[in-house]
Amino acid sequence: MNGIGDWIRELVLACERMCELGALEGTAGNISLFLPSDTPDLDEWVVGEMGSARPFDPPSGLVLPPGVLIISGTGRRLRDIATSPESVLCALVMTNDAGCSVHCSPDTRVEPTSEIDSHVAIHADALGGVPGVHTVLHAQPPKLSWLSHIAAYREMARLNRQLLRWQPETIVTFPEGIGVLPFETPGTPAQGTGTAAALRTHRLVVWAKHGIVARSPHGPQAAADLIDYAEAAAGYEVMDILAGRRADGLTLDEMRAVARRFGVPDALLQTLPEGVLAAGE
Repeated sequence: MNGIGDWIRELVLACERMCELGALEGTAGNISLFLPSDTPDLDEWVVGEMGSARPFDPPSGLVLPPGVLIISGTGRRLRDIATSPESVLCALVMTNDAGCSVHCSPDTRVEPTSEIDSHVAIHADALGGVPGVHTVLHAQPPKLSWLSHIAAYREMARLNRQLLRWQPETIVTFPEGIGVLPFETPGTPAQGTGTAAALRTHRLVVWAKHGIVARSPHGPQAAADLIDYAEAAAGYEVMDILAGRRADGLTLDEMRAVARRFGVPDALLQTLPEGVLAAGE
């Protein structure tokens, strides 16, 4: 089982990749990682690095299973995790009796991200009361975020038809497609509940005119990989728009063949429009 040191390194690598994509400008973006209580060296890290503690009420009355939710702080740069994790991260410690306290370094007094509603709602929904590793990552990859400002790309079927066509790997990575949510004021309970619901059936969801949220039970790097794949697809789409929509991309039949070859469901492909957007659309 990975220890806390391994998980901190994963957080660093995930955030470094998001920075390489230009998806974490300034203090934008946030990340959280739920770990079971028996994670090696977790208790020592909470006590030693996050020594300052106070009671905390999770938003919207949501309850997480026993364990620790490591979460980035409001107004903190995710790129600083590499050199000073205690200046970026704090920890919500959940006990067996549903008690909760927030722990942070006494030198930095980190407060959880303003979008904690979304993080806690997603973790609570995904874990269903059973402790396990689970990551939520919000970033603002520029190409995908820009596409979400175009009305057509705020329609889920259209977004998926346009993006899944660029690489065979994309339908394998997202056989259920990429979810899309309308713009919601950041940091609100409505944003949290809507995102948690959408992530029940998707691994990645676009927040229209805001950014993207990915979740993974396989750790921070796996969540970052999902955003990496989606932003690569958006990059091809932006190139095609700039070129006057000259490329065909994969047809639905070609994507179905890929899905069959790799044994992933293709039900999504039955719901997508046959044609792609033409020049001027």
